[in-house]
Amino acid sequence: MRRALAASLFSVLVLLAACGKKGDPTPPLPRGPRAVSDLSVAQEGSDAVLTFSYPDRLLTGAPLTDLASIEVYRVVGASAALSAPHAAPAGPKTDEAPAAGARRAAQAMRLSEEGFYREAKPVAALPASDLGEYSRGATVVYRDPLLPLLEKGSAPPVAYAVVSVRRNGEKSPLSNIATLSPEVPPDAPTIGEVIAEEGRICIDWTAPEKDLLGRPAEVGGYFVYRRTLAQEEYERPLNSSAVAGTSYVDTAVGYGFSYLYTVRATPLGKPRVEGPPAEEVGILYRDTYPPPASARLDALSEADLVRLVWDPVPAPDLAGYFVFRAEGDAPPIQLNEKPVSDTFFTDSSVPAGKRYRYTVRAVDTAGNVGPPSPIAFAEPF
Repeated sequence: MRRALAASLFSVLVLLAACGKKGDPTPPLPRGPRAVSDLSVAQEGSDAVLTFSYPDRLLTGAPLTDLASIEVYRVVGASAALSAPHAAPAGPKTDEAPAAGARRAAQAMRLSEEGFYREAKPVAALPASDLGEYSRGATVVYRDPLLPLLEKGSAPPVAYAVVSVRRNGEKSPLSNIATLSPEVPPDAPTIGEVIAEEGRICIDWTAPEKDLLGRPAEVGGYFVYRRTLAQEEYERPLNSSAVAGTSYVDTAVGYGFSYLYTVRATPLGKPRVEGPPAEEVGILYRDTYPPPASARLDALSEADLVRLVWDPVPAPDLAGYFVFRAEGDAPPIQLNEKPVSDTFFTDSSVPAGKRYRYTVRAVDTAGNVGPPSPIAFAEPF
């Protein structure tokens, strides 16, 4: 019994000694937002368009529920090496410990972030409360204007990165770095005439001679934009693909609206890169176009009345018809105060034994009265 008790006591002492051994210190668990890893950038017109997934996770994997803002950083004149990850510093070849590899990866990431931050400048801070304006589903879209850079006389490469910020100030690691080499678009065209015609508006312009850097412009095509006076901004262009000529016919117009037009030029082979807009030109599109004349009018004489029948007028905004009657050399008088919508009319206010001549005129909803129809003669009996 004494030997067994001594053995048990020895085992306990060994275990206590092992539990008291200290290992490598464990770093605290990170609590910041997870870094955005799918940032991409493309040029649309004179804007750099950044797209990335909405940040919704912490580094621990837990949901990110207190996002305060997303910061956007930009480097102008970025080198190709800037977007490449820094190599981990070389260590002993015999060091194969996982902890050492993690340390080297963390150090490489830190060097990459420090190099970016040294050259970068913040261009925007998107508050979480306003992210709905920048979101398309689960994707955040931010447009950074490039014209201020291009107008300085150069078009250097540009690099972007984004950082998520919690309400307590904790920031995510830097996102992946996305780079863009901007294209220089042509300068603004000059709109010459905006001519209103029946059912359409015709726009003409002069091609720009130079691009934004003052070099001879090679124009590949044009996009035409239209807005009403009540709209504050232009939306999508009227033409889905660039037009090669310097004119455009807008048939999707309605009478009674004030329209404003502008035109943007695109460089050769780059239809998505649009230059600055031409100085807009406006026009009040009024309906001053009367409907055509009826092609035929028949007058049927009866006792003390005349029945009139005519061919309909194919006018989309037709309001009806006015009927006119004349006797001898007297001028025609209008028989109906309001236009009739039918293509027949009965004149029962005529005495028998006299010869009359009749005409019909179409009128549209704007009050434009068309030319007279062919004359029809009648003599009630």
